[in-house]
Amino acid sequence: DEWYISLTHSVEKTAWNDYFRVNGANNMTMTHTRFSSLGWGYPYSAADGKLTQTADGKFDMEMNRPYKEVALRISEQAMPHIVHGGDSYDLIALYGQGTAVTVKAMYRYQYWLERYF
Repeated sequence: DEWYISLTHSVEKTAWNDYFRVNGANNMTMTHTRFSSLGWGYPYSAADGKLTQTADGKFDMEMNRPYKEVALRISEQAMPHIVHGGDSYDLIALYGQGTAVTVKAMYRYQYWLERYF
């Protein structure tokens, strides 16, 4: 299963997407990141990953970084959305400015156990 975070870069004010693959419970991989310009605060080193330019002029950096969870601080300036399948979830509308949000992959029974027991 795959999903991505879509947001606006805080300095450059350009689109930024981080793409993740769910490998199992507590096991995700950031497969790549896509951004619109090579400006302030963007990956620039070969150690960051393999950088290519897409046909539409954006930049794609292959990352393949493991994550147990992804922690976010919600900001109206970033306009963050989580996109999964054909659905887009507006994190400002769901959680509000300044809220700490953690995205985790887990089995459904784990979610219910953590939430209700």
